[in-house]
Amino acid sequence: MQIFKNRWFNKWAKKEKLADSTLRAAVAEMEDGLIDADLGGHVVKKRIPLPGRGKRGGARSIIAYRRKSVFYLRLR
Repeated sequence: MQIFKNRWFNKWAKKEKLADSTLRAAVAEMEDGLIDADLGGHVVKKRIPLPGRGKRGGARSIIAYRRKSVFYLRLR
């Protein structure tokens, strides 16, 4: 599995102290079908927990585009 973060997302993730391991866990959940919404065309919404805030108080959502186990992440 490969995860690509755009520059803006990477900057935001560093500021929020969001570990890559947390992102990998979220992507693994997406691969298992645990998503918040399927927007069609391999685009899905998924909540990401932030340190000390959990999923509910974490990042509102991300959008991931999946193409043969490659995930492109960006905040919505």
